[in-house]
Amino acid sequence: MNFTYTKKVLPCGLRVVYHRALSPMVTLNLWAGVGVKDEEPGKNGISHFFEHMVFKGTRNYPGLQLARQVQAIGGTINAGTSLDTTDFYIVVPGEHWKQALALQTELIFHPLFDGEDIEREKNVVIQEIHLDEDDPEERLARTLYENVFFGTPYGRSILGTEYSVAQFNRDDLIRHQESFYHPYNLTLSFSGNISEAEVFEEIENQFVQWVKLFKSPFLPFPPFPVSKERRLDISMDVHHHYGTIGFLCPGIKDDDFYPLRFLSVIMGDGIGSRLNIRLREKEKMVDSIHTAYSYYQKAGIFSILYTYAEGKHEKIEEVIQEEFQALRSHPPQKEEIIRARNLLLSGFYHSIETTLGSAELLGRLDIIDNIDTIFRYIMNIERIQTEHIMDVFQKYIDFGRATTVFIRPEDRR
Repeated sequence: MNFTYTKKVLPCGLRVVYHRALSPMVTLNLWAGVGVKDEEPGKNGISHFFEHMVFKGTRNYPGLQLARQVQAIGGTINAGTSLDTTDFYIVVPGEHWKQALALQTELIFHPLFDGEDIEREKNVVIQEIHLDEDDPEERLARTLYENVFFGTPYGRSILGTEYSVAQFNRDDLIRHQESFYHPYNLTLSFSGNISEAEVFEEIENQFVQWVKLFKSPFLPFPPFPVSKERRLDISMDVHHHYGTIGFLCPGIKDDDFYPLRFLSVIMGDGIGSRLNIRLREKEKMVDSIHTAYSYYQKAGIFSILYTYAEGKHEKIEEVIQEEFQALRSHPPQKEEIIRARNLLLSGFYHSIETTLGSAELLGRLDIIDNIDTIFRYIMNIERIQTEHIMDVFQKYIDFGRATTVFIRPEDRR
């Protein structure tokens, strides 16, 4: 694989990852090692709220002027918050990359946090929370996470709660910035066709002033709950039925990460997967069905998700269990493993085709795992065999300890 990078730690503590991409576009992706897992319970949602507020005006670009400036140089800017991280990216034509870098540092280090903007944005986020509550797929996922990750920060909402968001103030945002947005907790990933020496020199010049080190608060991550069977039945104003079955699994740092991805592809990724062939094509019991292995720094969830218009979810669950139990007598065949390997490699190659994709991959890996994982990825994908997949199936897929969430239409009688 012809995918190389250079990583340096600058004197100020900032980690910089450089990838040379033959593209007219450049991506600067700044990653902070802070997400839901780092929030105090009473401040749930502050990472996401901080992400919103930095776009509401900075010292040199009040209001929406910074976003307009990015657009004026032909760029796009956006951000995201997860359980583990918060990131901010700018994609611009290569000739404007230095200006983009200056705008990115301005965004993170000089937000105004105007009081009136804070109050307005609270309403925006609370409305976002309400919209998620009314979305059956979001409600399904949120309920699954709350129960599989019960008692840990991973069980909390990225958006926070209506109560927690309503309490946020300017001091909370400044404290969050000082605690987590210092160079020792940041990775800046760069992807574009600019010389390596020029990139490192400019980034060091831009960040040399940020030498003050704040101590990030250490919040010990509690142990995950002992898995036990949980069933939750929810009625909503919907016309379809939605179901999910989830299992607590290890995260990205565990050796089982790779075979769990294979198991997910074989069982529920695309029209060639076992669950799709049985439940959707042959028996026409569902409108859609797929599996997902969602992985994080501390843990992961292996889930089965399905939708249907008519029928009984008990029968669907029974057939899902039958298909998984069939693995014992009919382990993954060679052609299934080849299909899974091809899909996983294809997805990986697709993710690094653009400057944004490669910058996102490198930055996220450096924050939540080890950046050298990218070189082990293909080797580990190539080595997975039937026995590895069967091992993780037997270790984690226990329906007697699963969390099941079902959303049904309200009874309108």
